Amino acid sequence: MSVQVVVQTLPYLLRGTLSTVAIAAAVIVVGTAGGVALGLLRFAPWRGVGAVVAWLVELVRAVPLLLLLFFIFFGLPALAIRIPTFPAAVLAMSLWMAVNTAEVVRGGIQSIPRGQFEAARSIGLSEVQAMAYVVFPQAVRRMIPPFVGLCTILIKDTSLAAIIGVFELTRAAQETIERTFRSFEIYLTAAAIYFVICFPLTRFAQRAEARLLRP
Repeated sequence: MSVQVVVQTLPYLLRGTLSTVAIAAAVIVVGTAGGVALGLLRFAPWRGVGAVVAWLVELVRAVPLLLLLFFIFFGLPALAIRIPTFPAAVLAMSLWMAVNTAEVVRGGIQSIPRGQFEAARSIGLSEVQAMAYVVFPQAVRRMIPPFVGLCTILIKDTSLAAIIGVFELTRAAQETIERTFRSFEIYLTAAAIYFVICFPLTRFAQRAEARLLRP
């Protein structure tokens, strides 16, 4: 293993890392907003809305993220809709993030005893108010561990964007290997960077979950 190769190529890999972080940040913002909205709509008082949202969530969750990426980047041009590589990656991953966040929200809300909702209704709150002021704030705390785990998965899955030509960490590693022919050192360095990003999030999720399990 050549340490010199790692030192020389690290700046280029860090450029790819910045792109990876940018993709993940954009997806987390967009996907979380969409996921919270979808998750809350699962409990909407309007007839049929929850069932439709549940069907849409399950439909998208059943499709692999890679296929979503291919559909948006390679499939939509058949309908004269062309999206550049970076926005296409963000859009595909945001859809994935939204539907999975919706499931986290659903699970968090369902973990709150039904009596909390009924008590809020008994003091005159509407269904929407009971959800917004009583149930959801309690559920958010229980959503944190699975949501952080979801973010960790997302950060690693940003590597799929390299397939459609997005410059991020994995793509930077591939391009560096093509120039240096030192695959072991480069892939090891890229793996170490992913570890540095994801390990703290994993530990945070574990500690948050442990706190929730305390009596």
